[in-house]
Amino acid sequence: MRRYDRRKRGDSEDLDARLDALGRSNLSGIRRKRRSSSGPAVLGMLLVLAVLGAIYLIYSAAVGGDDVQAREGPVKVEVVKGDTLSDVADKLEAAGVIKSAFVFKLQARYEGYGTEVQTGRYTFERGQDTDVIFHKLAAGKAVPTIAVTVPEGLTLDETAQTVAKGSGVPAARFEQAARETDYDYAFLEHPGIRTTEGYLYPARYDFEKGVTAQQIVDRLLGQYLVVTQDLDVAGARARLGLTEHQIVTVASLIEKEAASPQEKPLVASVIYNRLDRDMPLQIDATIQYALERPKEKLSLQDLKVDSPYNTYENKGLPPGPICSPGRESLEAALNPEQTSYLYYVLKADGQSHFFTSDYQDFLRAKARAGR
Repeated sequence: MRRYDRRKRGDSEDLDARLDALGRSNLSGIRRKRRSSSGPAVLGMLLVLAVLGAIYLIYSAAVGGDDVQAREGPVKVEVVKGDTLSDVADKLEAAGVIKSAFVFKLQARYEGYGTEVQTGRYTFERGQDTDVIFHKLAAGKAVPTIAVTVPEGLTLDETAQTVAKGSGVPAARFEQAARETDYDYAFLEHPGIRTTEGYLYPARYDFEKGVTAQQIVDRLLGQYLVVTQDLDVAGARARLGLTEHQIVTVASLIEKEAASPQEKPLVASVIYNRLDRDMPLQIDATIQYALERPKEKLSLQDLKVDSPYNTYENKGLPPGPICSPGRESLEAALNPEQTSYLYYVLKADGQSHFFTSDYQDFLRAKARAGR
């Protein structure tokens, strides 16, 4: 959707004010003539068309002839509470559905639609007949929507199940779409990326009924792009020596391991401190990911699972994210707390972790927690 040009919009509003009286006077005369006989009615219609044509030419000159380029495909326009017909006309023009908001408003007045419009999400075709647009807005024939909430920390498979429950899109179909990476996002061009794991941004979404799996995946990826626009991901390469994909991977570990938002920068510090010392991360959440079937308690045998995601057996970061992290985890990955911590263990209450740089302290805390 193109942006409004304030100067041109001002010209349009000024033109609207100057021609409004002219439009009303001509149209009222036309209505009186239509009631008298069919001959004058035809003449009146020709006069209306002439008036509309003249107004459009004046309008086009006022805005510099900046028509929206013709494009293919449907257009979505949302009408919110408080929107007037004038507001909606501006949105339709900006979206390329109509060429002139001013002419659209004048025609609406002549057709007797007034200023009443119903709220909702609408789908229009570019260049669609104005009568169809008027009827749809007046009748409130908005596209039915469905709401889907994707919590933080879900894997791709878990996201597929969540989406299926909320949208009706089969989990298998969503999973298949999410394992593709050809969605034209630069952050998916990293050579190590094989799926969209980690980038299906957790949030609440509204979709039109009938939405496809590919459209849902694209929407979640687009939200990741929007949320991370103001994060200094590029600066992290210089400060931390990590690519964006590695930052998202660290954030996914933080998302799974931290017991609270306050702990996330501390968990980040442990991860980076262990990486700096060439120590294995030994993060249980990566074992759970490798097993594919989460277990309440891991066994010693589980810690030996043959997988590149096994951070007990392999040093460094796993090859990719293990879930989709939220904003706070991404921020923690970019801005870790400066500590000397190398260990943490979940306390007996399960509400927070004990952090330490001493291995013996870690063992004692682990014993106290019964772990």
